[in-house]
Amino acid sequence: MEGAQHSKHSTAACRAYVGEATPAAAEYHCNDFDWEQLKQEAEAMLAERSAQRQEPTAAPPGQQTLPPDSGGETTAACLPLHQQQQQQQAASSWQYEKGCWEAFHARDNATARFYKERRYLLLEFPCLTISQPPQHFLEIGCGCGSSLLPVLKANPSCSVTGTDLSPTAVHMFKQAAATAGIAADRVTGYAADSTQPTALPHPAAGTGRQGADAVLLIFTLAAVAPQEMAAMLHTAFQALQPGGLLLIRDHGLYDMTHLRLPPEQQLADKLYRRLDGTTCYFFTIEDLQARAEAAGFTTQECKYACTSLLNRKKQVHMKRVFVHGVFKKAD
Repeated sequence: MEGAQHSKHSTAACRAYVGEATPAAAEYHCNDFDWEQLKQEAEAMLAERSAQRQEPTAAPPGQQTLPPDSGGETTAACLPLHQQQQQQQAASSWQYEKGCWEAFHARDNATARFYKERRYLLLEFPCLTISQPPQHFLEIGCGCGSSLLPVLKANPSCSVTGTDLSPTAVHMFKQAAATAGIAADRVTGYAADSTQPTALPHPAAGTGRQGADAVLLIFTLAAVAPQEMAAMLHTAFQALQPGGLLLIRDHGLYDMTHLRLPPEQQLADKLYRRLDGTTCYFFTIEDLQARAEAAGFTTQECKYACTSLLNRKKQVHMKRVFVHGVFKKAD
């Protein structure tokens, strides 16, 4: 990462998958490049792609092409009418296809080797290391435990609750925790759709607490339809005790994965469908902050985490963009 400006911490290489031995992360990178500079480069690249897609002849009646200066973000006014209708139908019907995440975990992540443990979260969110008084953490969209397992290992006094749409993912999380020697009374997990108002039982039931000390949304908010994000944030707000923190890390606009997605996979502004049927939304920090504050939180931190990675085999530098947020429920 030659020539990059680094934050105080930076991510070290991680080879350990969920359930394997994992030493603590030594560093955390979040400022390897400037997002505004990337934005200029990305918008120029997307405008060039857009110009190349334009037909040399005039568009037929009722059809418009994407203007070169649109930054590559297709909008209703820029698409042919039939494509507008297809996008609207696809975006509105996605909420009925949440089984794609169960299919993903049952098929592609069946050995829990799709994700590596996110050890860097302990450096990104230092509150996860608080040991006294013992903390209780809830993760919405826990998957196979790639976020909660390193927390359980590094903070032996804490307890956690993990929920996910996928029963298979929750089973793998609990199994991985048991394999790692985590005491069963420190781990609770169950399948739930957190966009539903009654989905989560009280995360601190039986503990004498008013709620969780922190709620994690790690690459989860971007996985739900934009119209359901408010419901998920409301669930997180209700699950926290007064003064509790909402911790978010998610996909940022102009991330490498965003720029690689073809336009035919776009459902709406910043919303894309992957080939396996799951969807992904790419946030700006303004968007994320507005959604969190509308749910009742106050903002403590909201910024881009920009990380340069090197594919050593191909000798290709990859620019990854994430959004980082810490939001507080009033005392």
